[in-house]
Amino acid sequence: MPDTLEYPTPAANLPSANFLWLDSSGNPLDFSSGWTFSMKIGQPPNSYAILKTTGLLGLTSTNGSSNLIVTWANNELSNLTSGRWYFQITATQTSNGAQRILTGSIKFDFAPM
Repeated sequence: MPDTLEYPTPAANLPSANFLWLDSSGNPLDFSSGWTFSMKIGQPPNSYAILKTTGLLGLTSTNGSSNLIVTWANNELSNLTSGRWYFQITATQTSNGAQRILTGSIKFDFAPM
């Protein structure tokens, strides 16, 4: 996923964010079944501004392809402002509750139309 995403407005039809999530050995994780996902977006030290529990699709990575795709609903980011936002994605294994956490940041540039 690129570090900088530029959107004309936070309500626009945004492209998906694609992730290749690796285990500690550098191998892609298989998220094709048995996992649930959530994503928090915020600016520390404040509480998260968005809690996303839908639109996160786990896959099997083939030849380095994405194994997690995040799709955005229209207006989903409408309460965010331009700037750097931090995310935390939690993948929870449904069989035993074990979790994996991925963190990072996104810079949103909501340019005027």
